[in-house]
Amino acid sequence: MDKIIDTLLRQKPLVKVLVLAVVLGLVVGVYWQFFFRPIQAEIAAVEPELNQLKAELAAKKEIVKEKARYLAELEKTREKLYVALKQLPDKSEIPTLLENVSSLGTAAGLQFKLFKPMPEVPKNFYAEIPVDIEVEGTFRDVVSFFDNVSKMPRIVNIVNITMDKPHKNPTGGTLVNTTCNAVTYKFIESASPEGGPAKPAGNDTKEVTNK
Repeated sequence: MDKIIDTLLRQKPLVKVLVLAVVLGLVVGVYWQFFFRPIQAEIAAVEPELNQLKAELAAKKEIVKEKARYLAELEKTREKLYVALKQLPDKSEIPTLLENVSSLGTAAGLQFKLFKPMPEVPKNFYAEIPVDIEVEGTFRDVVSFFDNVSKMPRIVNIVNITMDKPHKNPTGGTLVNTTCNAVTYKFIESASPEGGPAKPAGNDTKEVTNK
């Protein structure tokens, strides 16, 4: 090794520069092939995951910044839910509620031919309580009845409205026979043991008739 160095030292400066350049080239080539290149490959492999993590971090930072707004919106939603809950009748109120619907029809001047509560229809955490209704009266009286039902403090929807062809009243005037469903709702209090949809309690409604 010493002889090689001595020989190099006795060479002309140009030769020394060329030898030095070759040595440096070999060092750089070895470093590139065995150190830098593998590291670059690892960086390229993890870069997509790193970018995804950065995006997730940015999104979570935005959520944290908007936390106060989200909490305010959640509180408003809870207030709206509370108001909606107050409009749903309690189970014990349903018979009286249906009697009130019947009374509104009578007060509007309608003659009830049918007022029949049907079995409850479970809808996840609540149940529909439909009532089959058939009334006879003037068109104006029918509209007045529907309007009064819509103004009740508890939710009662009139759906599936069908009106027959108007016919003359023997005592004068024009009558129309109308069939529809009045639907109210109640929450289902009991839930299945498996955590599935709540099971409805028994049908506590009763048929209300007008004498």
